Amino acid sequence: MLARRVVWGNTMRHSHSRSRASAALLALLLGAIAQPALAQDATLDRARSMLGANQAKAAFDLLSPLEDQRAGNVDFDYLLGVAAIEAGQLTRAVFALERVLAVRPDHPQARAEIARAYFLMGENRAARQEFEAVKASRPPAEVVATVDRFLSALDERTAPFRSGVTGFLEVSAGHDSNANAAAGGTGLAIPALPGFAFNPGLRSDTFHTVAGGVNGRYVINPAWSLFGNANLNQRFNGRADRFDTGSYGVDGGVVHRAGANEFTVGLQQQTFEVDNARFREALGAVAQWRHSLTDRQQIAVYGQVTRLRYPTSSVRDANREVIGLAWANSFDMAYAPVIYAGAYFGRERAQNGLFPEMGHRVLGLRGGGQITFSDTWNAFANVSYEQRRYGSPQAADVRSITSFFPFGRADDELSVRIGANWKFARNWTLTPALAFTDADSNVNVSDYKRTVGSVTVRYDFR
Repeated sequence: MLARRVVWGNTMRHSHSRSRASAALLALLLGAIAQPALAQDATLDRARSMLGANQAKAAFDLLSPLEDQRAGNVDFDYLLGVAAIEAGQLTRAVFALERVLAVRPDHPQARAEIARAYFLMGENRAARQEFEAVKASRPPAEVVATVDRFLSALDERTAPFRSGVTGFLEVSAGHDSNANAAAGGTGLAIPALPGFAFNPGLRSDTFHTVAGGVNGRYVINPAWSLFGNANLNQRFNGRADRFDTGSYGVDGGVVHRAGANEFTVGLQQQTFEVDNARFREALGAVAQWRHSLTDRQQIAVYGQVTRLRYPTSSVRDANREVIGLAWANSFDMAYAPVIYAGAYFGRERAQNGLFPEMGHRVLGLRGGGQITFSDTWNAFANVSYEQRRYGSPQAADVRSITSFFPFGRADDELSVRIGANWKFARNWTLTPALAFTDADSNVNVSDYKRTVGSVTVRYDFR
């Protein structure tokens, strides 16, 4: 995956991948440090023009035959190295740029370009050393920010293959058109309790959330590793504080890698609270197989078994079983688009024999994508649909005298979310987002619409 850049002082509008966009920006910013003092040389001037016109292969073909006689000339070797990176000749680029640094160790552009070459070659340690050297030369603040984004990318790339602990903290603020997920109808009539109706009323409200997590990984060897995670999330509503929610949980397991395959088996536990009181507890196990079809395309198959318990409403206790399939693909083209899709199906089996119709079958679809405008900006969109079909007394093995929904309950829920990520500093991300949910049900209390706008600031510890 080649990075696309600009000769010092020229900007490329679009890139074929995130690394290409960041490389272009890095080239532009480092160009502000010092304009290379290229000699008045027709060949070099022509090569520079070709690079500026996105004709990297032509520039490399022009300079490459002259390498034996002109190697050692700083200006020539520097342009040859840049052209070689763009033409995909990464090893040749490293050789040329090493000659530049042997003569001029303080050449910031050459050091940045050789770091980029190492980055694209997958030489992570060498790339990190060179980027740190660029940063140590005390370049302008905007250059430091760009180098930091490369270092963050290296952190993400190497995380699955090294032991360590990472974490994050984030805060959000926003507005919820239906903070208590109130029904759109006039009330809920429960057939088992004639004459009883309930409608809490729609509560439009502001909110803020605080969330954090810690992720640990211990690499036993290149094939086996252990992982463990802990997370929490607390939402505070402005006025409707009785509908404040919170969740916390842990999970852990083992990962095995074999060629293009990755197998994960783990245990999960989560507690969900409403108004600081336990509402639901989930304990389960998950297994996943992920396979890389190409270096840009993956598929995954997973299964999950979860025990759901409701401390204050045991009638809702259930066991949930889900099997799913997911696919993702990134494209080597302008804006580096990434798309994904998935489907899952399963069931929840009610554990309380009094109301077996509380159990249901579930079918879900998911999809979405992301496009990258630069190394600091990307936009995303995702959509999900879930269908739930509940049992009825007529279909249940055990028929209760008092049934909540003798007519059979059917839910269809559609959710859409769009937003953008702005990486304004190393490890810092700002995310404005808008989400819409339309839950359609033949039971009033589960029939509602909801629009949520939010802005989130996140810091990742690496």
